[in-house]
Amino acid sequence: MITLALALLAAAQAPEAPPQVDNTPTPWPERDRGFGPGIDRVEASDSEARQTLARYAVCVAAKSPDKVADLLTQDFRETSYGNGLRNLVRANEGCARQVGSRGERLKGQNLPFAAALAEAMMAREAAPLKMRLAKAATGKEAPTFAPSDKVAMCVARSTPDEVAALFATQVGSDNEEQAAAKLLPVVKLCAQDLKLETSVAGLRSIVATASFRLLAVQES
Repeated sequence: MITLALALLAAAQAPEAPPQVDNTPTPWPERDRGFGPGIDRVEASDSEARQTLARYAVCVAAKSPDKVADLLTQDFRETSYGNGLRNLVRANEGCARQVGSRGERLKGQNLPFAAALAEAMMAREAAPLKMRLAKAATGKEAPTFAPSDKVAMCVARSTPDEVAALFATQVGSDNEEQAAAKLLPVVKLCAQDLKLETSVAGLRSIVATASFRLLAVQES
């Protein structure tokens, strides 16, 4: 079972082996993502749950695109970020009913929800994502707010084709795992002096939020 997980630790002095996909259930490290204890722990993280969250995010992005875009460019360490995600849940209760889920089950999944929203927003644009990311890679720099976020932003700027290919896969699929695996060498290079161990879903989540901010800053 693929879980939404990311462990970011200080690197040892000796060279590290390439990062491996880790399927061990683990909460997101709050000190890295900037949230309170347990707020990003994913209780249901199987493929079906992730696909439900993706469909839910598409609905929310369609109904509240301006609010979603504004929120996703903000500093996720701030309390207002988590509150904004919860407000989106409350304002779009119909979306939860549409996908057959209850809104309160989604409120505690800040990073996975934000990532699903980021992918939904990027998919709304007609131009191919890999072309937009390639152009953004040589454009303005977007701010980063945590060590893992800095790595994710580096990945988004370094390999736009592979990043776009990952977002084109269905969550929880074999194709997703294969696309994520192609990013691992780039993750290692971008991590530099950090040891990064991430699940497929975790890698997809942090790269999605970073990619959205990279594209958004080009329009600012």
